[in-house]
This record gives sequence, C-alpha cells and structure tokens, in this order.
Amino acid sequence: MSSSIRAMTFAILAWCAAAPSSVRAQASQDDMEILRLFATPIGALPAISLPMPASRNHSNLIGRFQTGYRKGPSGTSLPASAVGLDIQYQGGSVLGLTAGAQKRDCRIVESCGYHPLFGLRSQINIITGGSTLAGLLHDNSTTSTFGAEIGVGYAPHVTPRTSACSLDFGLPFSVAMRRSRPRFVGYVTPGVVWDTGCGSNSLVKDHSYFSGFGFGFQQITNRSLDVYFGFQKVFRRRTGTELGVTFSYVKLPQ
Repeated sequence: MSSSIRAMTFAILAWCAAAPSSVRAQASQDDMEILRLFATPIGALPAISLPMPASRNHSNLIGRFQTGYRKGPSGTSLPASAVGLDIQYQGGSVLGLTAGAQKRDCRIVESCGYHPLFGLRSQINIITGGSTLAGLLHDNSTTSTFGAEIGVGYAPHVTPRTSACSLDFGLPFSVAMRRSRPRFVGYVTPGVVWDTGCGSNSLVKDHSYFSGFGFGFQQITNRSLDVYFGFQKVFRRRTGTELGVTFSYVKLPQ
C-alpha cells in the first residue's frame, strides 16, 4: 500500500514539473503572430509626434529615448526600451534609426530574457498650416502638421525559432499650441503594419490597422528638450493598448 502511495506521489510531482512546459508547447499560432507584431519598434514603442518644423537653413540631429509597456497574448507584461538618432533635413522631413530591447513573454517562449529590436523610419511633412485651427482655438500661435511616415523593423530571436520583420505606413497629424515655452502638442498617427517572420521558419505574412495618439510638451526648459506621452491601439483582438514615454533632444545650430 505504501509503495502505491509513493508511486502516485512521484507521478503527481512529475506532472506538476512538466506542466509549464506543456503550456508553452501549446502556444497557438495566433499567440506567435501577436508576439511577432509586438516585437519590432512599431509595436513595442510608443507613438511620437512629428517634429516641430524648424529653419530650412539647417539640418538638425535629434536624439531619442523611448520606453513602452504593453501586455502580451498571455497577459505577461512586455516592457521595451530603445534609443534613436534622427536627422531633420532642412527643418522638415526626418530619417531615423532605432535600437533597443524588449522582454520576452515567458509564459509562451521557452527562454526568458530580452530580445533586441531595430528600426528605420522616415517622416515627411506634407502640409504645415494653422490659420484655421488658430481661429477655432483662439490661439494665434497654433500650428498644425500633416505628414506621412514609413518604417521597417527587425527583431531577432523573438522566440528561439522565430525572428520578426515589419513594414508600416502611417499618416500622422499633430497640432501645437502656446507661443511661450513649453509648447503643448497633441497628435494622432493612424496607419497599417505588415508583419512576418524572418528566416526559414517564417510565419505567414499578415497586416493589422493601428492608431497611435498622445500629447507632449516641446521646448521644455530650453529650445531643445521635448517629452511625449504616447499610446497605441492595434485593431486586433487580444492586443490591448500600449503606453509609453519618449524624451527627445534636438541639437540646434549655434
């Protein structure tokens, strides 16, 4: 009798030890596609406003630090942080590089820790105005900017067998107010992202619509420091809402 009890005890302990592995092994393809969507900068980092139009006599360097938070398909948090370097060509359009890391979803992925992420993004100012909005808001300093942006992203080793690639296109719009510093800015960044796995074990390509939005303060304490509080919603089930903060510093000409 005692030997039977011992055998049952060992069997229960062995089953409990194997349970986490079983849960990870049963991750669905939908889980993996959501992780892939969240892994590159467009899904891992918060939305950011178009930069303020500046003097067309100079090109400016912009340094960025971004940190974002959202939950993965299993409910585990997926914090991410990154640094970036942008160049604003003659006070208008921007070309930038991003590099950072994001925490893996340990309830789905066999190995925990962080995976790197990289991105390349271009923003083009199409229309800059403000007279109509200035009248509506009773603030003659109000300016608005409508633009287009395109970005590519890459995140290796999202899981031991999957790396992620993405291509996104958006139509950002921002409104800045207040003549005195700091200026207040609100923005929306609707768009579409195509994502796929990279490499021999790539998953099928997919696309998702999203919208980023947020607000920020430009030219804090001096003419160079901006802070943005950004959010993003992907219009797909089980994706939740991302939130984060971006700090940017513009190196202005002397």
